[in-house]
Amino acid sequence: MCLYPCLLTWLVFAAVPSQSWDHSDGAALKATLDRISRTGDICLVAFVAPSERNSQALEKEWLLAISDTESSFLSIDCETESRLCADFMIESHPTLKVFEKADSGYSSTTYLGPQRASGLHTFIVADETVFIGYISASDTAIIQAFSDVAEKFREEFTFGVVSDEALIRAQKLESPTVVCHAVNNGENRSFGSFSEPEALLNFVAEASRPAIGELTLYNQQRLLDRGWPMVYIFAETEQDRAKLREDLHGFAKGYYESLTCITVDPLQFSDLQAEMGLEPGIYPSGAVHQLSKGRVYPYPRGLPLDSRSLQKWGLDVWQGRVKPWTPPGMATTYDGDIGSTRVAKRKLSIANIPGVKVQVAGHDEL
Repeated sequence: MCLYPCLLTWLVFAAVPSQSWDHSDGAALKATLDRISRTGDICLVAFVAPSERNSQALEKEWLLAISDTESSFLSIDCETESRLCADFMIESHPTLKVFEKADSGYSSTTYLGPQRASGLHTFIVADETVFIGYISASDTAIIQAFSDVAEKFREEFTFGVVSDEALIRAQKLESPTVVCHAVNNGENRSFGSFSEPEALLNFVAEASRPAIGELTLYNQQRLLDRGWPMVYIFAETEQDRAKLREDLHGFAKGYYESLTCITVDPLQFSDLQAEMGLEPGIYPSGAVHQLSKGRVYPYPRGLPLDSRSLQKWGLDVWQGRVKPWTPPGMATTYDGDIGSTRVAKRKLSIANIPGVKVQVAGHDEL
C-alpha cells in the first residue's frame, strides 16, 4: 500500500515556443482549482514578481519545463494580482505551489526544490528516495508512527507499507523493518529499532542524505542542524554540478559522518556565494562553513576542485594553517596559536546567513 504515490506520473514535459511569461488571472486560477476538485488533476502554479531578479531567473527554467498540457501549469503576476497572492499567503517571490484534490476540495503543497527545468520535472514525475515499511498489520502503533513520519516528509520522499506476512518473509525481513531505497546511488539502508520515539525520524533524516547531494530549501535546515561543517560547492549548470558530485563522491563518502557535502545552485541561493566569502558569478567555487564556531573558509580560487586538492586543503584548514574569512569592515582576532586548539573572538554576526544558527552544537572536522 503506497501512502504517498508519485505526483503526475503521466505528465510528459516539452519545451514551449513562447518566450515569456503568460500569466493567468484570478478567474483562470479559480476555474483550475474547481476542475481539480472535480477531476483529481494536479496543477503547478508559480506566484512571481516579474520585476524581481529571482522571478526573472525562474522564467527561462519555467518555459523549458512547462508542459504542452497548459492547464497543468499556471503563473500569477503578484505585482498586478496582489490581492489574489495575499489570499494564498504568498510572502516571497517566486513561490511555487502544487494544487491537488482533497476531501475539502483541494489542497496545496509548496515546492521548495531546485528551480530548474529538470528539478521541476523531477518533483512531478520521479522519486529519488523511497521508504518501505515492512510492518505486520497487527503492529498498529508502529504503522501509526511510520505514517506520522511519512506525513512530515511527504513533500520530499515516497513512503509505502507492506503488511502481508508472506511478502515480508519473501524479502527475508522481519517485522517491523523500514528499508530506505536510494534510487540515485543504488544503496539500501534498513532500520528495525523502534524503542525510542525519535529513532525512526532520525533514521529517515539521515538515511535520505546522500554522500554529496544538492542543497534545497527542503533540506537546508536539516543539514545545518547536523552541526557538522558544511562543504558548499557552487556550479552554474546542472550538468556541472552533477559532474562535481560524481568527481567528489569518493571524498564525500569518506567523510560522510563528519562533513556535510553539498552542491549549490546559484539560482536557488543567489546570495550564498557572497555570504561564504566568494566572488559571485565565478564557477566552480567552494567554501567550508564551520558551524560550531561560525567560521567560513573560502576555497582558493584557481585551485582544482577535485578530491585530492580538496582533501589537502581541508587538512590545512583543520590544522590551522588557513585563516577563516573576515567580511569587509569586520575585525577578527584570535587568542593563542594558529593551531587547531585556538580560540577565536569573532566580531561577526552570522545571523544574516539564511537558516544558520549561531554556535550550533557539533564537532569540528575542519
